[in-house]
Amino acid sequence: MSARAPGRPRSAEADEAIVRATLEVLLEEGFRGLSVDAVRQRAGVGKATIYRHFPDKDALVVAAIRSLHKAVEEPPDTGSLEGDVHALFAQGYLSDPRITSFAPRLLAEAAGSPEMHAIFRSALIEPRRAFLGAILRRAVERGELLDDADLDLVIDLIAGPFIYRLLIDGGDPAVLAARGAAPLRLLLEGLAPGR
Repeated sequence: MSARAPGRPRSAEADEAIVRATLEVLLEEGFRGLSVDAVRQRAGVGKATIYRHFPDKDALVVAAIRSLHKAVEEPPDTGSLEGDVHALFAQGYLSDPRITSFAPRLLAEAAGSPEMHAIFRSALIEPRRAFLGAILRRAVERGELLDDADLDLVIDLIAGPFIYRLLIDGGDPAVLAARGAAPLRLLLEGLAPGR
């Protein structure tokens, strides 16, 4: 029998309420406007419960950002590089309007805050880059992508147009889906073996 950690056991309901409240406050007030007290009021829990589950504001933000991507547990495998990339974006950005409205605000706040930038990069950017890297390595193995392609650069070239559209179109999922396909197709055609 394994020993339980000291203190009260974590409550899944409390965790969910706290993370949901954190997201709501972030969407309305941004990172700078986020406070433990605002989360406490919205979640209907005490400060002690929040601090028992999340040691500081950064931990709250990391949990909130990660919750937006909990549906994506592994890189999709549709059998084609283009299909995999579309499926990855559809599993997160295009399927959840909270992400498309939240991401531009996070990007803007991260630009002026090293603390927020570190959170944004670790909780949102790096996991997505890892998934794209796995998708690209699989495409190289299938012969869909040049085997000497700089995969970090390819990730930048895939994500760049998408982020651009996210920012200038205000995160409209329909526009992202419609406008994101053409640059991706053009890029992948240029990187296909035999070109």
